[in-house]
Amino acid sequence: MKLESEYVIEQFTLEDKDFDEFSKLITSAFLEDGAAQEEGASIVFNEDTFRMMYGAPSGDRSLFVRAIHKESNEIVGFLGAIPRELKVFDKKYKFVIPSWLCVHSHHQRKGLATALGEKIYSVCLEANYVGAFSIFEPEQYGKDISRIVVKKENLIIKRVTSIKQFVIRVLDAKKLVKVVKVKWYEKQAFKFIQGTSKVKNKNVRNFKKSDSDRLFELLMEHVQRNQLSIVPKKEDFEWVLDQPGVLCVVHSDQEDVAKGFILAWEFNLAGFGHHFPCGWLDIVHIHGLSTKEAKELANFASFSAKKRGWIALQTPYIPYFDAKPLKKAKFIFFPKTLHLDMMLLEEIDIPEDIESFYFDWR
Repeated sequence: MKLESEYVIEQFTLEDKDFDEFSKLITSAFLEDGAAQEEGASIVFNEDTFRMMYGAPSGDRSLFVRAIHKESNEIVGFLGAIPRELKVFDKKYKFVIPSWLCVHSHHQRKGLATALGEKIYSVCLEANYVGAFSIFEPEQYGKDISRIVVKKENLIIKRVTSIKQFVIRVLDAKKLVKVVKVKWYEKQAFKFIQGTSKVKNKNVRNFKKSDSDRLFELLMEHVQRNQLSIVPKKEDFEWVLDQPGVLCVVHSDQEDVAKGFILAWEFNLAGFGHHFPCGWLDIVHIHGLSTKEAKELANFASFSAKKRGWIALQTPYIPYFDAKPLKKAKFIFFPKTLHLDMMLLEEIDIPEDIESFYFDWR
């Protein structure tokens, strides 16, 4: 009752003019997080980051909730959801990815995060979604919110995978260690592997607009090859390729037809009062390449990212692609746990043991 007397929890329709305000709210909440202050490796949101998350053509601008402090009329909490189609064998289902739950530091520990989680659940239920993904590190507060909503609403929860490794390609060790807490010997290793060089293969190049159709064909192979898969939409993929912060590199055959590609997008990695541009490794398609060709492509992605001023490329490792060529290209695979769960609003036929899964991060 006290929460209701002090705050309004409401659904709203997101507009482009809101991007800046919510970017600042997310950044403020994340930088104030205790783990971020101790370990670094947080994110500074800007309008481009927010647009990458929520601006795609297939996005549903009604899948957003906010908390408003009545006394000040300030927005102090936010939670959005990204609609995604999930394919399980030959069936497809309407899913969402709730994302970037945040509450302003001055208004935390008052039940707002739980209230926002419950509100987005009711919004998605009304919109006929059958499930949601929950993505969190074991120590993150967000996992508790997910469990509370699951228990209260009697939802079914299914662990898709526990990610055991993150991938990083260090490109500027001096700047990276300013925003991420690392051990002294890791600093030395980062300095040793940060170098990049040109790739002397004319078949390795930057993406061209004429590649779009072919790259989408390759992307859909991930859907066909895996038991479970996020199903990308062509209009969204073309939109992503057109964003200014996106890096896409291609390995083509002798007729200049793409055989594989790597796509990353820019975000700001932050910690300890600093922030620098970094690349989120979003799509890796290398199963049609030899190990040598995939290594060349990964090296070219690193070289191109460094030219952009990115200090690293990184992603949690879901093993829908072979790690070996990236390791040969100086990508480090280090232990870090991330849980990926499904919360099901109704029963669907999910394999007991999920052996292969394709997921992207927008």
